[in-house]
Amino acid sequence: MRFLFNSQLLLMTLVSSVFATDFSALRNPVWTSTNNLRDPSVLKTADGYHILYSRLAGKNWGSPESWTIAEAVTRDFVHFENDRDISPKGHASPGDVISWHGRWLLPYQTYPATPTQLVFSESPDLKSWSAPKCFLAEARFLPWNQLKRVIDPTLVLDGDVLHCFFIGSANVTNAAGRILRANLLGHAITRDSKLERWEILTTNAPLLGVSERAPDGVENIMIFRTGDHWTMIFSEGLANQHLALATSADLISWEQHGAIEIPRQKWMAHKYGAPFVWRERDRWLMILMGENAAGRTTFGLLTSPDGKKWMPLPE
Repeated sequence: MRFLFNSQLLLMTLVSSVFATDFSALRNPVWTSTNNLRDPSVLKTADGYHILYSRLAGKNWGSPESWTIAEAVTRDFVHFENDRDISPKGHASPGDVISWHGRWLLPYQTYPATPTQLVFSESPDLKSWSAPKCFLAEARFLPWNQLKRVIDPTLVLDGDVLHCFFIGSANVTNAAGRILRANLLGHAITRDSKLERWEILTTNAPLLGVSERAPDGVENIMIFRTGDHWTMIFSEGLANQHLALATSADLISWEQHGAIEIPRQKWMAHKYGAPFVWRERDRWLMILMGENAAGRTTFGLLTSPDGKKWMPLPE
């Protein structure tokens, strides 16, 4: 789920002088809740940072009643206000919020009931959100999407073209002969403001998939503009999940640069992933989902001077 550019970048530039957060005073994890916090997305406005996330309430992972898209607002990553659900139950994995054709769009997915599918909600004011609307349903039937599931939508706006990166899944056999479910990255584009007509660019094969580092594939894609190219940071691997980096000049062809080395902290001791990145004055910031040794998921922050090398805030 991931991107801020064009109108979003302009918005963040305009509001950067409205309030300033002292990130040097923060400690990880920056947000812990009685619920499991997952899949963060951030939009900075004059009101503060809107944190959208998957709320896993309780311990019944397999029940749609346990999952919602939630939102809270913070100005300092210490106090989180107006924490509320903004989707019906049975939805998860919010992507980036973008402004397009006079309204805000929020992509996410149905979860965990099958078949999973991509949906979006609209808002005129970032306060009220429409009921979810399905989009890009044809991605379920791509030949490489063997399990007919689509998750983790990421929207990237480049001029008048809206890109959607999404995840499909297939069963693969690893080197030991074991069958694994692998997550694979797809890519589609549209100029249709209603998100009804799409051109899928990865019809016959995924953009990214299994590799030696990630025999079970990739998920949770984040894309942002860095200088004269685009940078993608994503969760690589499922069982042994970590972050990886790729770059592109055109959003179509991507060069992979391998894993991103991050010092491990207690809040992310078991696993970490689902990165979301945005620009904050002279640095890049990343909010990251971490899972501790007890299975609790929380959010932490990392900083970077260039979008490539990352360091978590002190714990």
